[in-house]
Amino acid sequence: MPFFIRGKRPQTRPDKKPKRIIKKNGQPPVKRPKVQKDLDEEITSEEDEYIKGKQEKFEEYETAEDLETPQEKKVRLARQYIKELEEQKANDQEAKRVDYDAIGHRLQEDVWEASGKLYKPVADTIAEADMENILTLKSKQQKLPITCMAMTSDDQFIFCGSKDCSLVKYTIDGKRVATIPGGRKGTEKVHTGHTSHVYSIAVSSDGMFLASGDQGGYIHIWNAKTMEFLKTFKKHRAAISGLAFRRGSHTLYSCSHDRMVIVWNIDAMAFVEHLGGHQDAITGIDALHRESCITSGGRDQSVIVYVIVEDKQLRFSGHQDSIDGVKLLNERTFFTYSQDGTICMWITSKKRPQCVHKAAHGYQANGQPHWITAIATMVNSDLLASAGSMDGFIRLWKINTGRQRGLEPILSIPVAGVVNSLDFTSNGSHLVAAVGREHKLGRWYCIKEGKNSVIVIPLKKKS
Repeated sequence: MPFFIRGKRPQTRPDKKPKRIIKKNGQPPVKRPKVQKDLDEEITSEEDEYIKGKQEKFEEYETAEDLETPQEKKVRLARQYIKELEEQKANDQEAKRVDYDAIGHRLQEDVWEASGKLYKPVADTIAEADMENILTLKSKQQKLPITCMAMTSDDQFIFCGSKDCSLVKYTIDGKRVATIPGGRKGTEKVHTGHTSHVYSIAVSSDGMFLASGDQGGYIHIWNAKTMEFLKTFKKHRAAISGLAFRRGSHTLYSCSHDRMVIVWNIDAMAFVEHLGGHQDAITGIDALHRESCITSGGRDQSVIVYVIVEDKQLRFSGHQDSIDGVKLLNERTFFTYSQDGTICMWITSKKRPQCVHKAAHGYQANGQPHWITAIATMVNSDLLASAGSMDGFIRLWKINTGRQRGLEPILSIPVAGVVNSLDFTSNGSHLVAAVGREHKLGRWYCIKEGKNSVIVIPLKKKS
């Protein structure tokens, strides 16, 4: 920076060295004179054509954006950027609004389902069974009666077990995917699979794990997708009569003829706790979303709801004969069936049944009612299916939960054989039944016309 002295010209700082002029061969550089172009010089015809071509090319590509000033260009780009931001924000808000609506609706359904208030009227929409399109799933590996059956929550696969100790996996369309053959009795340490009659089967709600229990008290855990063997549990001292996964989790409940209920953690492949309370062999078990399970005791004629979180039991009684099974309709309502042909409807807030439907499948020639062998409920709806021992029909019922509680018959589906297990698809479009010539627990009678198979019955809807 130059500094000023009063009355003198500005000078440079004394510490700043003057610029040295480098001389070439000891002589100062020679300044060349500037050459001024003659502005009045004439342009040739070739140069004129070249300039005109440049001007035409410039006019061809000239647009309003090319002619705008730098300030106008900045304003235009800023407005364009603001417009893009507004459009993006509007799209994001719309997407968030849709997601929030879907999530809110799902959460509301979960709350209603957990409280037992979710209700889907389905019974009035069913017209008849499509008898012409019934699928019969039969494997050469399963030559004895089918005793149990379970479906994945997406209605894509069916798993079944039989008296020949085997397990088979089917698609809902009838294709056999995998088979786990049974082994001979006494080969439990060598054979991978069951070596006695398979009595119960269950699949987790996410379709990851499959559990199967047999007459010898063994519970095998499988990878439901690949049918790979994972683990064996042996805590029960008698036949495994029922298995149920808690929905939305990998908690497994098992019941046995040894009068005990056991809770298992399948993620850790570990035992959790024992639950007692029954005075006789337990015949069935079921569970939904809550951390609880419900069981039916056979000849002790009682039903127990195990509230695991509060470590308490709710006991119900009202049947006059052995209770053979229990099914939950929702978290507050459940059904039981017994050997005297009676189907009872219960609610958890009452100790006595709210509805008793006697001889649901009619009477035999000797005057005794037909034994109920299986029932199925479509969860959170008004639809129930039941099967009699020897009457040859599966009956569909409409559940009335109003002031006049009861069961109203809808239709009857002829089936040859003993139905040992029933289940609905999640949307109620099909009814799946495990059929055999004999009852799963014994050989009290044999229906020769029956086929040891799984049948898939399409249900036609009203227009």
